[in-house]
Amino acid sequence: MDGLYVFDWNGAFNMKRLTSMIRIYLLISCLGGISTLTAPIASAAPAASEQTLTAAFLYNFMKFTEWPQGIVTDHITLCSTKSSPFEELDAINGRAAQSKPVRIKRTSINEPLDDCQLLFLPREENIEQVRQWLKIIGNQPILIVSNINGFLDMGGMVSLINDGKNLNFEVNLEKVKHVGLKLNAQLLQIARDVRGR
Repeated sequence: MDGLYVFDWNGAFNMKRLTSMIRIYLLISCLGGISTLTAPIASAAPAASEQTLTAAFLYNFMKFTEWPQGIVTDHITLCSTKSSPFEELDAINGRAAQSKPVRIKRTSINEPLDDCQLLFLPREENIEQVRQWLKIIGNQPILIVSNINGFLDMGGMVSLINDGKNLNFEVNLEKVKHVGLKLNAQLLQIARDVRGR
């Protein structure tokens, strides 16, 4: 059982142990054996593609985010732009997050987003388009995630950071709270940086 814990006796985060857990999780989930993860993902396994790991992060963000009452109905919708094919998202379509099935929706800037709980804006998206997305969403309770450099400075909520070895994330907690969302404390604990704590 010792291998299931990602913190050592002193409460320090054990990245090596978590990376091993992620590898096992990805292998088992690819085989269809489990649909939940016991701890949020914090670091990327080198053998997995960045898009596969991004999909795993997005799935876990849905599992560890609390939306205002009435926002999540019979499913949780993860929206992504049509401009970038992101086939790895299909692997989490239908999986359970917070006891609700995940639905993947490809959308464009001129379509309504009222059924989206999480919006992923990939780095392939034009920066001006990203600014428009952020303006359109405004204060709607949608968790906005991107892997664009400087995304938090643009007004984004969660930024995925690939440093060449690991995939990590940073959070603009002030923006998250401003729209009425709550992120699980475990998730915040493993973030590389949390602004507005």
